Amino acid sequence: MHKKFLLLLLVMLSYPLLPVYAATAPELDGKLLAGGEPVIIEGRLMLPIRPVFEELGYTLTGDWETGIVLAQKKHQQIEIRLWEPGLTVNGKEKSLAAAPQVIMGKTFLSAQDLVELLDLQNPRPDGSDRLVLFSKPQLTGEGVIRHLLAADRQMMRAEYYNNQGFLTQHNIAPSPQLVTKDDLINLLGRHWSRQLIESLWTAGSRNGRYIGFYTEGSTPLLYSKELAVIELTDTGAKVEAKLPLWWEDNMTEFEVRVYTLHRDKEGNLLITDVRNK
Repeated sequence: MHKKFLLLLLVMLSYPLLPVYAATAPELDGKLLAGGEPVIIEGRLMLPIRPVFEELGYTLTGDWETGIVLAQKKHQQIEIRLWEPGLTVNGKEKSLAAAPQVIMGKTFLSAQDLVELLDLQNPRPDGSDRLVLFSKPQLTGEGVIRHLLAADRQMMRAEYYNNQGFLTQHNIAPSPQLVTKDDLINLLGRHWSRQLIESLWTAGSRNGRYIGFYTEGSTPLLYSKELAVIELTDTGAKVEAKLPLWWEDNMTEFEVRVYTLHRDKEGNLLITDVRNK
């Protein structure tokens, strides 16, 4: 009887008693998080944890009888206790700004807690009401690939500025308003070197105003057949990508592109060179 009562109580509590207001879907590293729409409860922004955790490579499991959600990734284990303002990270207690909630069967954490827990970057809004998040670049094989794909999404938003349908098709966040060179720097500056941003501005602007492209952008990395880190140091990396030729209808012809990345003084991992091999 005790377990049945507890399960019934959890189900009842999964429906909010306080006013809940839906917010716009967030983006992580330039990618829209499907099913990640946050809600606002008493003025606090709350996010469903599954889309964010799974995008970062975590596996989630839940035990409704104990009210515990477990997130695991390699040597990282996070134990979230529902409706308690605290959790454990690898066995160490951590306090939260707000207790985790279950709303319509989904576990929510406050945006503030999620950012701190997963060491995410939350820059100023891009002009919309969407929550914009970035993972911090890690100089590991997995971290470099992840960062390079994030950089490519940002570049797609710039190159395909006039083709928002193409971005939507690939689950890429819509482009912010791009008019000036500073707009491009704000969009690309944490992933691309100033020199490469300058080259994009030269190619995509007319009469001092950025106009972008439509279908003439570079082949997106999400189309790559192979993607491998070929060099990795404490300060940078090189990644080799095998990509189909964008102008071939059947995409059976390929080119090999090499990306060079360096960490700058601010800790950003910037792409400083892109060339065909």
